[in-house]
Amino acid sequence: MDRALIVEDDPRVASLHRAFLEAEGVQVVGVVAGLEAALSALALEPDLVLLDLYLPDGHGLDLLPALVGTYVIVITAAKDVPTVERALLGGAMDYLVKPFGQSRLREALSRYRAFRALRRKGEVSQADLDRLLARRRTPKGLDPLTLERVLSLFGGREALTVEEVALALGLSRVTAWRYLEGMRREGLLEGETDPKGQGRPLRRYRLAGS
Repeated sequence: MDRALIVEDDPRVASLHRAFLEAEGVQVVGVVAGLEAALSALALEPDLVLLDLYLPDGHGLDLLPALVGTYVIVITAAKDVPTVERALLGGAMDYLVKPFGQSRLREALSRYRAFRALRRKGEVSQADLDRLLARRRTPKGLDPLTLERVLSLFGGREALTVEEVALALGLSRVTAWRYLEGMRREGLLEGETDPKGQGRPLRRYRLAGS
């Protein structure tokens, strides 16, 4: 299971982040409110750090040198260009400006998981990298909000069938199939055929690279 550290001095925001991560199947190994506490918490060896920048005892970006080899999502109200540049050039994999929707945080988490999945590959193709480094595009003809609902079902889960997605979201089987196939064509999902299905072969979908 992925392990995350939350660095956030607002208890309400930290609680929301924790609830989101745990719902997505991520283990939260620590929640800290300051720079010094964050440095100590690195002994917990998190895979992912959600990093606020305005901390009581320093600037969150001062933590980046200690986070080499750890995936970092910066979450902050700071939107000046020097700060953004320093964060991205310093190693942050994503940068979210408060306030933002839960779907944007889910997108950042999906990118993190896609990066992690690369460890299981000996090498990657240019298509792999293009999908990974570009922000997700909504496939033509699909509603972004419904797409987010479909995508949210796959967080930390095994592969799902069309019928399971349709039932979970209250969609028709045809609509669920259209979204799953559209997301597969865009490289967001992978499809696999289960020969053990009774009657016709059963098709399952999972997050790309999971």
